[in-house]
Amino acid sequence: MLRRFLAQHPTFGTKNKPRSLSYQQQSPYYWWWAYLRRNNDYLACCEKGGKGKFAKLYKDFGDVREDNFKKWWTEGQRGANLFAEQAGLMTLTELEDKSQWDDAWTKENVLIIAAPLTSSKRYLQSRFARLLKERHTAKRGRTAKKLESSNANYPLERNYTIENLRKTLQVYDEYMRTRDDVKKVPLWKVGENLRLVPTAMTSSKLMADENFLRRNVMGATVKRYLKNAERIIQSAAQGKFPVSTKVV
Repeated sequence: MLRRFLAQHPTFGTKNKPRSLSYQQQSPYYWWWAYLRRNNDYLACCEKGGKGKFAKLYKDFGDVREDNFKKWWTEGQRGANLFAEQAGLMTLTELEDKSQWDDAWTKENVLIIAAPLTSSKRYLQSRFARLLKERHTAKRGRTAKKLESSNANYPLERNYTIENLRKTLQVYDEYMRTRDDVKKVPLWKVGENLRLVPTAMTSSKLMADENFLRRNVMGATVKRYLKNAERIIQSAAQGKFPVSTKVV
């Protein structure tokens, strides 16, 4: 059965022509799984077989410790069961009888029109286009949008961009990789390792005060990314994703 998602769902290709990981990473659902894997409390729940603080979420999301998103997504149709729209979500349809009217429909979520078939197609099409433009104000595009109303078990919470989700987690992972370094790598160095802000890279050709200013800029940027990453990691284990992906 085909399942409907309000955001891009991951694609894996076929057995003979599997798609690369990059195709999976185009989906925000991949990043929900990835951020959840960074939540130590949820990982502890997984180690205990679903017991503990996040036992309720574990019943739905299961064990995420294995680095295999495709297996996690497809096992028991987990991805579809978590994120696809549930049966009953309204779709564009023709009402053939007044008994099909739904009292739950409101002007805010449904455009209801009567189209006289005695009018020309050209008139009806132009009039419908005008009405749709007036009433449907959502912006186009999937990479950064506020999702339409969802009845999925776990709907996406906010606007997002795949690039920001990717970069935020990249910064977090780099920080975690270097935090136990005996040399105590500073935040600005974490940013330089990733060339996070190209215009804030230090150089031996620059004066000391200019390098000092660049380190401050780079360090502050890394700090904002880390704060955001921690918020998303926590929200992922609360069944909400993402809380914020904006870094300024």
